[in-house]
Amino acid sequence: MQPELASRDRERIIEAAYTCLSQPHRGPVPVAAILQRAEVSTRAFYRHFESKDELFLAMLRQETDALARRLDRVADERAKVPAEQLEAWIEVMFGLIRDDETRMHFTVIDSDEVRAAKGYRETREKAHADRERSLVEILRRGRDDGSFPLTDPERDAFAINAIISRVMITQTYDDHEGLRRAKARVLDFALRALGATHYVADRR
Repeated sequence: MQPELASRDRERIIEAAYTCLSQPHRGPVPVAAILQRAEVSTRAFYRHFESKDELFLAMLRQETDALARRLDRVADERAKVPAEQLEAWIEVMFGLIRDDETRMHFTVIDSDEVRAAKGYRETREKAHADRERSLVEILRRGRDDGSFPLTDPERDAFAINAIISRVMITQTYDDHEGLRRAKARVLDFALRALGATHYVADRR
């Protein structure tokens, strides 16, 4: 099979899995239902995935790797000061719940059925580390240039990431003003905790 056709089959299987898992259903979604939705054969499925668990892990890696790349690009924008990078980093994270398709994808990979996949926990832990890597780099820059004088980069990256995750779980997706206020509160809290008093004052 030609590489582009094989790649297309893989994408169709993944998108079909998202569709099947996001729709109301009872019990685990069978591979047969995913293949029917994707309009591919069982042979095509096993050409790309050893099992349904491996499909679920591939979905998790695809979304979290894409997010990590976006966050790494924020950390690479050296023309910005660390406080501006932190604001941009938080903006990318909140962007996950503003885009309908991205929100659906992350809701699916956080579902009980996907969480039950063998290897999920280890893959998710790596994804969290990859996500925080860029934030640690931003906080280290702030510590080194004096703009974040109170930071412990590893500890604070973990705390900021955890706060954002909690806020995003409780936030109403279609409340755009609420999202804006929630993002502003998280940024303000983080800047104060890091000791970025000048940037806080400048934003007022």
